[in-house]
Amino acid sequence: MTAKEQLLQEASGWSEHDAEIALRAVQRDHAGDGADEWGDISGLHEVAFEETMQRLAKEERAAGHEPW
Repeated sequence: MTAKEQLLQEASGWSEHDAEIALRAVQRDHAGDGADEWGDISGLHEVAFEETMQRLAKEERAAGHEPW
């Protein structure tokens, strides 16, 4: 059985909500960039994470502890 045939068989029992989720996933995959309606925030996440870790390390040192 092909993936398309299996999908058609499985989808017959899906709710409308399930079908919408699957459709959005396929559309997102075909868009190719991995971004959603919010855009690609991976770069922002990396910067925010690094800044947070640096701040925590500074606070640990100020409290007399070695950062983990």
